[in-house]
Amino acid sequence: MRRTGKGFTLLEVLISTTLFSIVFAGVYLLYATMQGMMSRGELMSDLQQNARVGLDKMVQEIRMAGYDPQGAIPLVALAPNSAVRAASSSCFSFVGYTLLHSTNPPTEKSKQITYSVSGTTMYREEDSWDGTSAFTAGTAQPQAMVVNSLTFLYYTANNQILVPYSWSSTQRCPPTAGASVQSAVQLDFWQMRQVKRVMIQIQTRDSRPNVLSEFFTLSSDVFFRNL
Repeated sequence: MRRTGKGFTLLEVLISTTLFSIVFAGVYLLYATMQGMMSRGELMSDLQQNARVGLDKMVQEIRMAGYDPQGAIPLVALAPNSAVRAASSSCFSFVGYTLLHSTNPPTEKSKQITYSVSGTTMYREEDSWDGTSAFTAGTAQPQAMVVNSLTFLYYTANNQILVPYSWSSTQRCPPTAGASVQSAVQLDFWQMRQVKRVMIQIQTRDSRPNVLSEFFTLSSDVFFRNL
């Protein structure tokens, strides 16, 4: 018997290689697309989570602004003597309260609470009332990460927007000894006493390898319960 062996021709090899390359490229493109969509979805989820965590606690505390169980507002030596202590487009300081669970029953204490942004981190500072004339400076704690902007807008009881004046001020936010002077224009002391509602907008922004920067914006309208 004659045994014949026939291999592949060069043309057949080239055609097979081309077809294989097309299939492989399609599979890789599909894989890369799915990976990109997954990374983008995870990024958006993280951005939303950061914004919600940062906003939720802020809304709860601002809603209770003016609740002053120790009567600190009329006694504080460093002006203003009002529930709103400092108010600019990017920093808000107000008198609120905290509940000390270390006592039995739990004790309510007046606090000066401040929300602001430094870099890409939103901070919350809690200053304790010394019982006589001042809020003692506390330590700012991170509240939310990858924050692109934090914006406050202030309204009167008649829903009129309070526009900060370009007044020369050494007002600090928070107004405690040692705090840095605010560069942003603030409401003056008279305007601070008119604030009854605060519109808050927080925007988070981040990126990942092979994923363009994504933004997520969250806002809330907060009415004071005690003013």
